[in-house]
Amino acid sequence: MGTPLVVQVEELVGEGDRVVARVTQRGTHNGTHPRMPEPTGREFEVEAIWIFTLAEGKIAQIRAVSDRLGIFLQLGWDWPQAD
Repeated sequence: MGTPLVVQVEELVGEGDRVVARVTQRGTHNGTHPRMPEPTGREFEVEAIWIFTLAEGKIAQIRAVSDRLGIFLQLGWDWPQAD
């Protein structure tokens, strides 16, 4: 079945009501995705940035940016086309 998704926090920076995490995500592609409906069974490792907004001591919002082109290359997906 392969390695499940593992997220490793590499760096945390906090200021005010925001916390930014630089993470490494790694695992095996076992699920579906709109661009790749069949699992490839390939392993991947990519970096991402997660931005958390806090309110009353809880996470109120999460925004994330990840290395999508890196994961496309590692999983053998077709490159996205510009419209």
